[in-house]
Amino acid sequence: MNEHPLAGCRVLVTRPAGRQEELVEAIESRGGQAICLPLLAIEPIKDAEAGTRLRENLSRLQDYDLLILVSVNAVRFGARQISENSAVISPQATVLAVGAATAREAASILDRPVHGPAVGSGSEALLDLPQLEDVKDLRIAIFRGKGGRELLAAELRRRGATVEYLEVYRRAPVAGAAERLQIILAQSPPDAVVITSAEALARWRELLSEVALAHNGRILRAAEPATRAKNGPIALPLKADEGAGHKADHLLETPVVVPSRRVAELAAQHGFTVVIDAGDAGVKAIVEALAAHLRRRED
Repeated sequence: MNEHPLAGCRVLVTRPAGRQEELVEAIESRGGQAICLPLLAIEPIKDAEAGTRLRENLSRLQDYDLLILVSVNAVRFGARQISENSAVISPQATVLAVGAATAREAASILDRPVHGPAVGSGSEALLDLPQLEDVKDLRIAIFRGKGGRELLAAELRRRGATVEYLEVYRRAPVAGAAERLQIILAQSPPDAVVITSAEALARWRELLSEVALAHNGRILRAAEPATRAKNGPIALPLKADEGAGHKADHLLETPVVVPSRRVAELAAQHGFTVVIDAGDAGVKAIVEALAAHLRRRED
């Protein structure tokens, strides 16, 4: 068995700053080269009204029958808010996580059993858990970032539960990412890209549009959004013939590693032609999925 399955592979890691180290180490220990390009910054909620609503919900945390954590960020920022507000989780409450990586993080931080899908990740996999089959009259708290999908809450309400959001963080685009990407492309384009959320995927697609636009004689202003088809994926408005713009176009054909089937489907809609579904956002799943893809390509 090859001890260095990623030998010579340049992997672009787009995770937020502070969340990259373990993945970078895993890539490099297997012979790959990790290139860090954070796309989104994960920040505490600063909105006063949202903060007040969060504190009110946390003051009643012990009244919830079931807690759901939709990401590792939800675990980390949620745990911080629970601690800072001296909130208490009922000993009888069930705690669920959206995937294996999130479940492991939550169990470690909260020091209690946390359940999640045995296979796959995402709202769809979560809704198939036996703990969510009969939720009639239960009170459920969903820890998440500001905004996001409504599928989970909508379906749980349809099943008879009372659901409230505890929004504990927000995502913001990282300044200077387009310039950093142009430098990376000028050196050598990556052989694979790791994207671990739908929000990061959308930002990555926008970034490619920004670089392509800039290298076709039209500099994209900060306030000017990338072209997006109505109710559809973001589309590259121009094709570049040379330079970093051409390389940005080529990244649509570069393998993209994603954490779930839903994000894989979104990636295909966005125009990416080689999408690798790791089935989880954990480091082990991501690295093994990429290594398996490289082995198949060599065969």
